This record gives sequence, structure tokens and C-alpha cells, in this order.
Amino acid sequence: MAPVFVSEPNLLALFGKQSKLDNIIVDHLFTVGQNYVNELRGKFEQGYFEGMKDYPGQIVSALLNPDLYQKIKQLDHFIKFCADHLFFEGFAVPSCMYALGFIQAYLVRACGERENTLRIMPHQPAAVVLSNEPQQPVIVVPGEYDRIPLDYSVDEIISLWLILVDAWKCKPVNSIQVFTSEAEVLQLLGMLFEDKDGKLERHVHKFFELPPGNYERILNLLMHATYKLNTDRNNIGLERYCQLLIDTFSCYSKTKLESLRSNINKERGNIVQSISNLTESPYSKNVLKTLRKINEYRIRE
Repeated sequence: MAPVFVSEPNLLALFGKQSKLDNIIVDHLFTVGQNYVNELRGKFEQGYFEGMKDYPGQIVSALLNPDLYQKIKQLDHFIKFCADHLFFEGFAVPSCMYALGFIQAYLVRACGERENTLRIMPHQPAAVVLSNEPQQPVIVVPGEYDRIPLDYSVDEIISLWLILVDAWKCKPVNSIQVFTSEAEVLQLLGMLFEDKDGKLERHVHKFFELPPGNYERILNLLMHATYKLNTDRNNIGLERYCQLLIDTFSCYSKTKLESLRSNINKERGNIVQSISNLTESPYSKNVLKTLRKINEYRIRE
């Protein structure tokens, strides 16, 4: 059984009589072995990814609230709850690290949901002041976004974008997971594109607050590849694809349209190589197979 580390002697009272303390080490300066560190890290990551998959199960009622002001209020309370509990004092226990990872996932997603909600409110407050006074419900119906029609094989476009599930593992991206399932990627594609066969379900366009990192590198590749595959069958210019990125993802908040159009293909080599290194990803081979159809990319077998 793995040891339990206690940082303060007075915490021993939590465990009862001394005869039961054989597995407890009272020393906050104790050097934890690498194997145990790996176990703790693994439990945190397991909790984080399972929390991502579970979301929004724990707060689904708040997300479905049509009163956006009350929704923000509920999210604020939940975010504070997560922040208050996202710590541990005195214990390094695998099950505790799992719980912290789970809470961290919900905190990340809830913060993103709050930002997205603020963006569709008619008047976006810099900060939401919690009050006991009742608020009038405000129901906002976002306008229809002008999606780009797909004239190329929709199945191949889908297989291309599914790499977003594993994109966080690419070194050039250097971030955490945002899209945790194929369903979430399909929902994104339904916001960005439309197809004649109706394989992509229509979804209301929304803005994604992305975590720190370089998600624009993978997004640039995917959007430019979609443009190259699609442009042979219609006359939609690259500018519209670039504008779609700017309108959808926070990583482009300081990017000018002309700059993005000129540099969207600049980092292609590094990100393609990184995708090819994802040998355990079920999506990488399909991505490379599709990219090879673009002569300009010159990707070898």
C-alpha cells in the first residue's frame, strides 16, 4: 500500500491511534520517489480527462437556464466552489489527486462556458455582481452565422478535423485538451460549414475561449487544408476561411485578417510532423492520408 504523507504532526489525530499509523509519514520535506510522483500525476490526469467527459453532468441545470443573468450567477458560484476546493493540504494521496483533476476539468469548462455566455448577452458586463434582487429573464436568440459550404467530400473533411481530439498532444500546440470527443468536433464543424447531404448537423455559431498554448497552429493547418480541398469546387477565397477562424477562436483575438491570410500556412511543416508522431492516435493516419491529396503540401508516405 502506498504511503500517505502528512505535512503537520497535529494532523495525525485524523487517523486515530498510533498503532494504525504504520503507513503514514510525517515529514513535509520527505523526498517522494519518482514512481509515486508518476502515480500521482497519472491519477490527476485520469481525473481531469474523466471530468472533461463527464461535463456538464454536474451542472447541466445551470447551462440550460434560459435566463442568462441567472446562468452567469450560477456559474460564478460553481467556479468559486471549484476554486475553493482545488487544493490539498498535508496529503499526497492518489485518490485525492484524481478528485483534484476532476475538479480542474470542470473549472476549465465552466470558465469557458461563462465567457461564451457573456459574449451572447445583449450588454456584456465587465464583471457580474451577485445580488439577491430578482433579475428579469433575458432570452437571446443568436443570429444565423454565414457558414462556408463544403463541396468536397464531407467525410474526408470530418476525418481531417477529428485530429482536434488529440491535437493537445502535439508539441507545437503545447496546451490542454479542448475537444474531448468526436461529437464535440462534429458540433464545431456544424457551426463552421454546411454540406448539401446534411451529414453535418446545423449548430448555432459560438465563440471558443481557448486555454493558453498555440492552438492556432493546428487550426491554421486544418482550415487551410479545408480551403485547398474545397477551392477546386467553388470560388470562395481564403479570406473567408481566415475570418471564420478569427470569429470563432480566442487565439486569434489579436490577429489581423491580412496577417492571418499571409501566414496561415507558415507553420505547416512542424505541425504535420507532430501529427505523424502521434502513432497511438486513431486519427493521425486519416489526417495524413487526406493531406497527401494536396500537392502543395508534398507529404510523403
